[in-house]
Amino acid sequence: MPLSDDEVRIIEENRRRAEQEHAEFLAKQEADHQARLAEEEARRRAEERPHSGPTW
Repeated sequence: MPLSDDEVRIIEENRRRAEQEHAEFLAKQEADHQARLAEEEARRRAEERPHSGPTW
């Protein structure tokens, strides 16, 4: 039995929504990863910088 027009429309809407949510998830995951890399790089640079001695 073929799908009705409404069923096809609902399936397409669900597919588009799932694709959009997946794209948003991947973008957030990549942004989090880049932020972590930047944080690690900043920490590494701070550790490499020679200590200037007491600050008092």
